[in-house]
Amino acid sequence: MNRIHPTTALASILSAIAIILLAMGFTLVPSVLGILAFFAALRELPVYTSTYQFVMVSLACIITGASIDLSYGHFPLTTVAMLFFAAVPVIRIAFFPVFSYTGYSWFEPLMTALGIASLVASNLIFHHDWTAWVLPLPLLLFCIGFAWGTTNDKNQLLKSARGGYRVQTGKPADEFELPDQDGHKVRLSDFRGKRHVLLIFVRGDWCPGCHMMLRTYEKNNEKFRSKNVLVMAIGPDPVGVNRNMVEKLGLEFKVLSDEGQRTAMVYGVQLKEYDNAFAEKYEEGIPLPASFLIDKSGIVRYVSRPDKVGEFLNPSLIFPIVDQLDSSFRRHHETPSTELAPARDSAVSKEELKDFEQTISNLKKELNRYESIIEQANDSMIVIDIVDGKIHQSNPSAEALLGYSREELGTLTLFNLHPAEFLNESSKIVADVWEKGGLIYTDIPFITKSGELVPVECSAKVAPFEGRPAIVIYARDIRERLEMERKINEQRKMIDEKNKDITDSIEYSKRIQRSIFIDKEELKLHAPESFILFKPRDVVSGDFYWFYNYGIRQDITSSTGWHYKQGSHVLVVAAVDCTGHGVPGAFMSIIGNTLLNSMTLDSAGTTLDYLNTELKKSLNKNSEDIPLRDGMDIGLCYFDMEHQRLEFAGANNPAYVVRNKELIVLAADKQPITASTDVAAKPFTTHVFQLQQGDTVYLFTDGFADQFGGEKGKKFMYKRFKETLLELQDKPMEAQREALDTIFEDWKGALEQVDDVLVIGIRV
Repeated sequence: MNRIHPTTALASILSAIAIILLAMGFTLVPSVLGILAFFAALRELPVYTSTYQFVMVSLACIITGASIDLSYGHFPLTTVAMLFFAAVPVIRIAFFPVFSYTGYSWFEPLMTALGIASLVASNLIFHHDWTAWVLPLPLLLFCIGFAWGTTNDKNQLLKSARGGYRVQTGKPADEFELPDQDGHKVRLSDFRGKRHVLLIFVRGDWCPGCHMMLRTYEKNNEKFRSKNVLVMAIGPDPVGVNRNMVEKLGLEFKVLSDEGQRTAMVYGVQLKEYDNAFAEKYEEGIPLPASFLIDKSGIVRYVSRPDKVGEFLNPSLIFPIVDQLDSSFRRHHETPSTELAPARDSAVSKEELKDFEQTISNLKKELNRYESIIEQANDSMIVIDIVDGKIHQSNPSAEALLGYSREELGTLTLFNLHPAEFLNESSKIVADVWEKGGLIYTDIPFITKSGELVPVECSAKVAPFEGRPAIVIYARDIRERLEMERKINEQRKMIDEKNKDITDSIEYSKRIQRSIFIDKEELKLHAPESFILFKPRDVVSGDFYWFYNYGIRQDITSSTGWHYKQGSHVLVVAAVDCTGHGVPGAFMSIIGNTLLNSMTLDSAGTTLDYLNTELKKSLNKNSEDIPLRDGMDIGLCYFDMEHQRLEFAGANNPAYVVRNKELIVLAADKQPITASTDVAAKPFTTHVFQLQQGDTVYLFTDGFADQFGGEKGKKFMYKRFKETLLELQDKPMEAQREALDTIFEDWKGALEQVDDVLVIGIRV
């Protein structure tokens, strides 16, 4: 907080009080506090720029607008107007590398106009009282003045910069002697023959844009040092002000004090008559934001002007020029003078001349190879000026794509190749390429000489061209690709529609299947201590559960010799795993459910025999079809709760009985219920088991044990399944279901569920 101006902290306090008062239902006082907070936060602009300040300016405007809008409870149009006003003084500074000093000169007037229009519309539409007209006036008047001031500022900079400077590229830089921020005298000649120098003229500590510019160069200062370039800034402020600015911005390079602006005058960057109400007053005028790159020999190699948007702010554009400075300096100072060279060295000079000619010849060969590649490239290539978009160079592919000759392209700009409605996007693309060094984009088409729109994929990169920064654009005609994508999208749409139809059909099948099955909670009506864990793999399931509580109306003797007395009940429960899962398994489950509903009470084994016989009849009625081999595995129990008697029969699926921490396996016959007629069916075995109070009986399919998971992605296995059931015996049955569900999900983890899962538990 030591870098933040106290008035911004005051703005925070005022905003906090305003928000509290708004929450309490007050509106007038919070609006006034918001206005005061706005101007308090802006007071920091000439001192230091920060995100904190930008946020406080915006928050103060929101508070002012909300204080008015909340009174009426309508769309917050006044708040929108206040946000437009907040953008006027903040956005250019916050995003200075994009806006620069003179770029997008329409922005502040446009935001001011939009704010005024929104405010007037809000008051006319929603019938505000006088407060809605009067309270925003200070912000409105400030924005009008600010927009006028920044526009005037840019116009003055442009007018002076376009005339050119006295010190220009290729000419010697004038000597100067100025004090740095510590009061030490610095001369340009101090670095002659030692280091290249980059001079940056700044407008003063009051200028937020200068702060952003100096920070940009500070970020690149280490790279400048590696290239033997000394960065120095020159401004009109005295030594003490410069010292504070260096400490405030954390600069590691020198800022020289040119109080009388004699150096700015010598270099031709002094703006003598400067009219800006928001700037500090300097009797000698103010310097233009210009920069000069001076090599070791004192020759100016690079000059920037504020009318070239972004050029002054992007140090990377200077680096290609810097790379050439050392070799140029050596060549200039190491070449012997012909006037002083002795006659005996003439042979050596001829040899050197021959080497030089050979070097030139090799370079020409490389250039011819390079030009051959460019000329024969399938992609269109155009080189544009980074400032005004003028086309410097193009290749035959660009001529063929656009319908212009190379001479015609040389008279055009990039913006002539883009439709008029894409001009804003074109400017943004150039700015983005400038900032990022390169960009690939497909959202702006080219317009040919005949007026045809051609969609293109462009790869743009910043590169030096004839000693100046430029943008090289490689454009590829993507009409065929887009046509192919269109056809693919049409096919994908058709597939998606078919998939939706199939998915809807399956969802409806799920409703049909669920309507056929008994609600699993009804099992608790006949066996209160019970549960059914049912987890289909797909929308519909091949596993299903079935139960029915038979009331004995007359005495029955089963095939096993057991007498069922009139008035008693037998609970029949089955866990069934049909062939497959998903839709095929679901069809088989409906058949199995239908057959179970038609069974006659006898014994567990005879019930499976009945299912086996009837399934063959149901699925082999048409002799012309290929015989089916589908079927089901099943575990089926008869519970006579009154006599604590259990009958079990299984087709591949056993049953477990847990008694006193011991697990007893009721074995199943190793044959399925099948529609196949190839093998004669064997009678299923009925196991009779005498239950005891507290026994727990489990029926299940193979989905739980066969699930892959765990740390090594292996199957759960029946051994672990048995151990899990034994560990859960102390829990109530519903708690067992929840625990089994959790154990299964934890084991599965991120892997897919491999099969339907069904576990039924009944405690006697």
